[in-house]
Amino acid sequence: MKNGLVMHVHGVASPEEAEQLELLGVDLVGVVVGGRKAGRVMGGDDASAIASRLRQARLCVESLNGTPSLDARAAKRMGAQVVHVPWGTEVSRAWRESLAQEGLEWALVRVAADEDDDPAWVRGRLEELGAPPPTWAQMEICPSLEDGWRILRESNEDALDARDLDALAAESPILFSLPLSFDKIREVRRGLSRARGFSFALGDRLGKAPGAHHFTLEQIRALLKQFDAEVD
Repeated sequence: MKNGLVMHVHGVASPEEAEQLELLGVDLVGVVVGGRKAGRVMGGDDASAIASRLRQARLCVESLNGTPSLDARAAKRMGAQVVHVPWGTEVSRAWRESLAQEGLEWALVRVAADEDDDPAWVRGRLEELGAPPPTWAQMEICPSLEDGWRILRESNEDALDARDLDALAAESPILFSLPLSFDKIREVRRGLSRARGFSFALGDRLGKAPGAHHFTLEQIRALLKQFDAEVD
């Protein structure tokens, strides 16, 4: 954790990357699993190799072939502890219960939060799959904008703003994804003071992990160090 915040990085492509991120304090290491290794898509054995190198961080997996195609036993064999379910994906209650039976959790990822949304719509997206609920949700702030925070930080009685997001974070554990930079970290932390943490999707010459806001490994390393330096 970084000053009490959970950090999630998605799209890890090697055990070495995973080890580097864990040393930086990353709690949740996300891996995209497909039929074979290609760029930032891993095979099942590659995911297992990453899991074997983690000491405290938890492995999260997302199937490129669709979440329902990844059953609980397969995820467990990979060493996963959390399975990503992209927002908008239909997964049955039986599938979610099967994860629990194997001691696995699921997380709802890439929940959109747009600047013109009604807060009730965003809350509904978090709740639409029903029980058993996700352990945490990853919410993408203004996924189609380069700097949605600039809009949401301003109070808005008619649409979504930062206060609404912070209120949602008080109700359920949310990891926020947005295009962070050094000069925004303190302001974002104050505006989203009840956030469970923050999420980063890797994107570089190897390829891009699923997600709207991408960072290189070097950028993530520098941002995590800045989180350490920030004091409320």
